[in-house]
Amino acid sequence: MMMNSLIRRRLPPSVESLLTNIDPKEEWTDSESEPPTRDGILLPSRGSASNTEEFLSPAKICYGEAQNNTITACTFCKCKPSRYTCPRCNLQYCGLACYQSREHTSCSEEFYKESVLQELKKMGKTESEGRRRMQEILLGLQQKGEMTEGGMERVLKDEGIVKDNSDEEEEKIQVMELLSKLAQLQQSEEENSTEIEVILRKLEEIGGADPMSGDSDDDAEEKLDLTERLKGLDIDKLSEDELWDLLNSKERESFMGLMKNGRLWGLVPLWKPWWEDHEEEHKELVEMIQGEEGKLERETTTVTNLQGDNNKVKTSQEVEQPRKSTSKLKNKRRNKKETRQSEGSSARVPPVSAKIPKLSSLCANPSPLVCYSLVNTLYSYAFTLCRFNGDTDSLILEFCEMILALSEALHSSKVFSSVQEAIDCVQPLILGGGYLDKEDSLAPARAVEAVAHIMTGKNKRDPTGYCLSALNQLRMILSNTRKTLSKEGDDAAKRQKFFQAIKKCEFYQAWVLENEHQIQRLAIELWSENSKRESLRNRMDKAKAFVEENRKKEKGKKADTELIEELN
Repeated sequence: MMMNSLIRRRLPPSVESLLTNIDPKEEWTDSESEPPTRDGILLPSRGSASNTEEFLSPAKICYGEAQNNTITACTFCKCKPSRYTCPRCNLQYCGLACYQSREHTSCSEEFYKESVLQELKKMGKTESEGRRRMQEILLGLQQKGEMTEGGMERVLKDEGIVKDNSDEEEEKIQVMELLSKLAQLQQSEEENSTEIEVILRKLEEIGGADPMSGDSDDDAEEKLDLTERLKGLDIDKLSEDELWDLLNSKERESFMGLMKNGRLWGLVPLWKPWWEDHEEEHKELVEMIQGEEGKLERETTTVTNLQGDNNKVKTSQEVEQPRKSTSKLKNKRRNKKETRQSEGSSARVPPVSAKIPKLSSLCANPSPLVCYSLVNTLYSYAFTLCRFNGDTDSLILEFCEMILALSEALHSSKVFSSVQEAIDCVQPLILGGGYLDKEDSLAPARAVEAVAHIMTGKNKRDPTGYCLSALNQLRMILSNTRKTLSKEGDDAAKRQKFFQAIKKCEFYQAWVLENEHQIQRLAIELWSENSKRESLRNRMDKAKAFVEENRKKEKGKKADTELIEELN
């Protein structure tokens, strides 16, 4: 093969000498007289000014492209070469314009959405940490002010925040006190919305803003708008979805906020139990019964003396006479409860059945423990009726099922031997069945008082009237619900349970009608039991408050130490 003439190759002298001279040499002595040669293709000179030799360089890019043979174009514009690949859909694009194009909207919008959400999460986390830290600082200042002579003003002056006694400095002190109080209210789990609004209004007044002026106008417009939308509609006939569609986004958001905060029930009027209304002259009897704890021990009889012992009832009535004005009628049905007129409440009292059979026709020799089964039944009735806020029509089946689940006297043949046992047997069923409202933990306690009211009656002339009204209402509700159930399948078993409960209610009505003195004795015992339980709760609340106060003091000392270290 003939060598190309343009390629000049020459052996270096040192190499040539090494090949021809085999004598041993200690070191290389000759120097290279000529510059080293380089391999390559020499290009011809392009001018006299250019004295450098140029070699042809390999076309690397062209070789690579020739090897791949194709260049991928942008998937969207089809004209520019692609430079990037979308990690979501794996489509290739040339730049930002094509990435944001209409054909690629699904990926680009999702990317921007995720980016914004991540940024918002970071911002929210930072803001929440900042608010928490600010609350801790404000609470620390407040606790330090409480333990320092001179209060918040002295603390702020010591820290150099306030210098003199000018009006501006007084405003600073007032603002810090309000902010510290606001931080304390926000950190507590109690409902303090009214106090928070008052503090915010004061802060706005100090800042020179017209408080709530724009908000009130907006609220008025929203109320007017909602009124126009509901005008001419029968709300009772609309479904939940139709009512929801009538609300705008802001109203829906407000509704969901009320649901989450548990404030929705505050919009529902609180039902006022009819059994708490007594005639004016009869209030004295209730007052006397509530003050008879010591006398109750002398009045409590054994099971064998429960039948027809009228002498002891007379004795108790004689002892009650000189104590008619010893105390005031207690009203414990929450703080929201208002005084009610007897005339208005009388219309709400359920009617008494006109056809109550004689007790002898139902049972020749009833047990002396029947009275405690009656207490168990009325306790379950009162608790359930209050739990449903007095509404027996909307969820009538659930109402009946709840009463039967709570009252063992109605759904079983269990026998009770005391008032305390008849009541205490219901309370585990309330907790186990999930019937206790977490925000109304005193509902079982109020049910004890409710039974005492029912057993006391409306007036002296009719001490059993309320008891008969409650039993008749319960009997009618069970009877009406039973009519709606099918006679086959699972409903057949429910019908049988309802039938047995109805018959027991009829028996209790007959027993109450012929045992008026026993009802009076039970009323005294129930009021005493209610008083004992209330006294126990008060002692427990005081002990709890004492422990909480000591815990706050310890926490305050620790926070004060950390604040001093941080300020230093």
